[in-house]
Amino acid sequence: MDAIEAARQKAAELHQAACARGSDTSALLSFVTDEAERRGIDVYPLAQGDPQLKGGRALYDSQAGMILYEDVGSDFDKAFLIAHEIGHLELEGPAQNDLAEEIDPDRSAEAPAVGADRVVDYGSHERREIVMDLFARELLLPRSVARCWHIDEQLSSEEIAGRLKAPLSVIQQQLLDALLLPPISPPLTESAATPVGLDASQRNAALHRGSAFQLQAGPGTGKTRTLVHRIESLLEEGVDPGAILVLTFSNKAAGELRERIAARFPEAVATLWLGTFHSFGLDIVHRFHDRLGLSENPKVISRYEAIELLEDEIARLPLTHFRNLYDPTLDLGDMLSAISRAKDEVVNATEYRALTAAMLDTSRELPPGDVADKQRERAEKCLDVAELYQVYETLLQRTDSVDFGDLVSLPVRLVESEPEVQQLLASRHKHILVDEYQDVNRASVRLIKAIAGEGKQLWVVGDSRQSIYRFRGASSINMKRFTEDFPGAQVAGLDINYRSSSEIVDLYRHFSTNMRASQGALPLQLQAHHGSLGKRPELRVATTPDDEIAVLAAAIMEKKSQGVEYKDQAILCTSNNRLSEIAASLEALGLPVLYLGSLFEREEIKDLLSLLSLVTDRRATGLVRAATLPGYTVHLEHITALQQHLREADPDPLGWGALIDDVPGLDEQASKSLKRLSAALSDVPTNANPWPVLASLVIDRLGWAKQSAMANDLQGQLKGIALWQLLNFARKPINSSGLPVDRLLSRIRRIVLLSEDREMRQLPQATQSINGVRLMTIHASKGLEFKVVHLPGMISTGLPGSNRPPRCVPPDGLLEGAEGLTGLEAIKAGHEEEEECKFFVATSRAQNELLLYASSVQSDGKTKRSRSKYIDRIASVIQQQNNPARLSINPVEPEILSLDEEALLISEKQLSLYDRCPRRFLYTHALALAGKRTESAFMQMHSAVYDVLDWLGQKHSESTPSASELEAQFTQSWLNRGPVDHGYSEDYRRIGERLVQYLIETRQGRQLIKPEVLQVSFPEGEISVLPDEMTLDTDGKYSIRRIKSGKKGNDEFDRLEYTLLLEAAERKFGHGTRVEAVHLAGETQEQVAVTDRKKSARLSKTQSAMGAIAQGQFPAKPENRTCPRCPSFFICGKVPAGKICIKK
Repeated sequence: MDAIEAARQKAAELHQAACARGSDTSALLSFVTDEAERRGIDVYPLAQGDPQLKGGRALYDSQAGMILYEDVGSDFDKAFLIAHEIGHLELEGPAQNDLAEEIDPDRSAEAPAVGADRVVDYGSHERREIVMDLFARELLLPRSVARCWHIDEQLSSEEIAGRLKAPLSVIQQQLLDALLLPPISPPLTESAATPVGLDASQRNAALHRGSAFQLQAGPGTGKTRTLVHRIESLLEEGVDPGAILVLTFSNKAAGELRERIAARFPEAVATLWLGTFHSFGLDIVHRFHDRLGLSENPKVISRYEAIELLEDEIARLPLTHFRNLYDPTLDLGDMLSAISRAKDEVVNATEYRALTAAMLDTSRELPPGDVADKQRERAEKCLDVAELYQVYETLLQRTDSVDFGDLVSLPVRLVESEPEVQQLLASRHKHILVDEYQDVNRASVRLIKAIAGEGKQLWVVGDSRQSIYRFRGASSINMKRFTEDFPGAQVAGLDINYRSSSEIVDLYRHFSTNMRASQGALPLQLQAHHGSLGKRPELRVATTPDDEIAVLAAAIMEKKSQGVEYKDQAILCTSNNRLSEIAASLEALGLPVLYLGSLFEREEIKDLLSLLSLVTDRRATGLVRAATLPGYTVHLEHITALQQHLREADPDPLGWGALIDDVPGLDEQASKSLKRLSAALSDVPTNANPWPVLASLVIDRLGWAKQSAMANDLQGQLKGIALWQLLNFARKPINSSGLPVDRLLSRIRRIVLLSEDREMRQLPQATQSINGVRLMTIHASKGLEFKVVHLPGMISTGLPGSNRPPRCVPPDGLLEGAEGLTGLEAIKAGHEEEEECKFFVATSRAQNELLLYASSVQSDGKTKRSRSKYIDRIASVIQQQNNPARLSINPVEPEILSLDEEALLISEKQLSLYDRCPRRFLYTHALALAGKRTESAFMQMHSAVYDVLDWLGQKHSESTPSASELEAQFTQSWLNRGPVDHGYSEDYRRIGERLVQYLIETRQGRQLIKPEVLQVSFPEGEISVLPDEMTLDTDGKYSIRRIKSGKKGNDEFDRLEYTLLLEAAERKFGHGTRVEAVHLAGETQEQVAVTDRKKSARLSKTQSAMGAIAQGQFPAKPENRTCPRCPSFFICGKVPAGKICIKK
């Protein structure tokens, strides 16, 4: 239980006691005034701005024994201010003064796990005020009372707000906390087997004085306890808390340290500096902003916000390899990752360009060949990054913004270049302590060196064998170089492991012997405090990957029967995709699994977002999913009829509700359900902010919060937790153009596309007491421990995983500690070391038992799989089961939809789409749903270009228009479809004009003929093929041309549409007919070559696809880089019952 929850529970106890005394707690102002006076505290209202308030809104004066507050606003506002000050009195004691400058009554108990909030922590004062805000809200309306009023008395959030005369948003947030999150139980007492005091190695480390000190703390050795004792010992010696700087790797770690220190030194916590490197860097930026050319409070932007800042600039940059003229999100993401890596090394844009230029020169000196070509390509990609880097830095300055990398690199440059700043920081932060030192990057080390000087009062703790954050710039090289960075430093280790049995300690100690990260580290010589439990780690060998899950499920049940609760068992994997597969299978078997998975792909989240999309979507695409919700079910035929009517009527968003009675063919049940859906969104304006809409839907209009609160099963609880996560994410407004709902939905797409939603898989603190098997990645497990750890995927392609270098590797010479290696070689070496560290971390999470799993064959049941080479390294300390017990898992029956068709007639483009994703084919063509997504300026440009291409096909399929005709049509298409209101509209127009001009150039010297519809017949139906252009060439052969506005994809010609084009053309015009692919953005024109073998295979695949369509099979093909861009992303999944008619 953290400080916030403890404060809320204390407030609830006070409220309950007041009720027991007969107080009228619904009269909020008199209630809190009485509470203050009961404590001998006088309460006085003052005019806003009264000097006695000292610039704040309320204050508690301990000497005078009074609370002063501004007499402004409603009784709720005043009551909240008084309750806030009572919180200080109750939680900090009567002697502690307080000044409340700002309050936030409807704040969330946890910051959202995305964006700047994920990295930047609150300062001590801010944290105190957050605790008091939540104390105040709980004192005025405890969650238990809110739950009772909503469930038992059936009061809506508006009715509760009316009863208390409180803001609706405050009541809704409290209801969300009360109904969607499980109650938090008091923590269990610490195990008697865990010693309360320090062992000799811990004590010696904590009491070290006189020189820089590095503590190498292996798994489970009590490094946090040692760090806390170090801080406490400094405070006991009289060191000023304000002179102590404690730097951590995560906000969570900082919070845990803060609470431990506060137990003995509550006042010291308020003045010592404790937080992450990024938070400390931001503090420096705030203090010395003028020297950095920034305002006092610059905006900290996330990666997706940086992309939004840059996407309009990319059209103007002379890029070669990253010039994406359709959706540059991923290219910008890859380049920003490279820039972030440069900032980790404190390399600015100018220095980066110099490294790139040297790399390019080196590639030109290599002998001609493949090696030189690849090196030159890598250098050219770095040159693209250098171009963007320079523009990015200019934009950051112009918009008064900094990114995460700047939070450390800017302070480093400032402190290293300005002696006055260095002296100020060094004189203030005399004692520096760093946790998880193996996870710091080079910029962090340079910042420490700049402030700590010789480091005589520097104390760090870490374990190079647990360095698993290289993708964030961390490197264990900093552990190895500690004595070089701080000459005279001493290094020591901890001796005793308090977590694991000797059998488990022996395993990872044995593995560590040959780890790359062990080079330069002290030998891992740990004693297991718990001794032997007589249970050697096991390797259980399954057949297929599905069988591995069956074996895993049996093992979980086996351990449960032996007395190990589900919550004390964890499954660790290297990938979220495998975790999702395992979770789905375990849930199907009825095993309780505590796993959210990808938040935005959960069913209840898609349900809610589909409903939200109706607020701005004129075509009401979300109805196809909403029609599957209990109480609102509508048959598919009726939804398609409504969609057809909407295409003709073209109403405003949410206007479909008024048209229900006009839709032909709707039965009574469909009309009632649709009207109930319409009523659930009544009175919601198109420009509504998403959070109030979502909160109203979840709490009152749909009643999902109540359902979650009353759920008796884990899956029901998880639905509530997922909804809470979504609402918490949606609280923060998005400052950009467009309607607020559209901005939120676009932001979600981008976050998922960039995999920035990974942190949102982490569960809120309130879930920790739920009895379910924990599923998490190895990265997420760091710092945790479980009685039983299950580690599947011990195959050669699982752990260690394959090395996939970033699209843009660092320029040669960028990475500190990689001297003599190219950037690519350094990445490869780092990957191999990190994979070993991941295995070390995973195995060392286990307390009592460790079970490893490997499948022996592929999913086809035939192709053999090799086991992980790590198994060979630990073979002497494990036992192996080749025929372990397994549970029976029933295969998932494919979903079959009913088609109202006799023979199919579809186009080759539609069939190609079915091949890429049958579910998208279902939505786009079978159901003819338009979908809705916000079009970027690039997309609008391409829409204008395709409008011109359509005109060419209709008016000039056999001729080339004059320059004036073409210009006039382009202007018209641009006005209709282009980004005419964009700040860089002319730049986009020039690009669009060039795309069209290139197509005209490819027509020169060609005899154009009018394209005709071609057909390819199959037993299930016909595929119609319409070429974009056709020519009759000088050799008498026909050329069938496919025109696309983008660049050629890597697997472009493997798509079925090109084979079908060729087959249809040859059937019509004979063998030797050519198919040409013209890609306007890449300015490429090439003949498509398909071998007879490939053609035969693809035609067979086409026939199978036709058969699958005829049978109603439309499974989804999830793909991380495709799904978030799909117009049907939010509705994808459930489909109403009924028949489908393929639109011809």
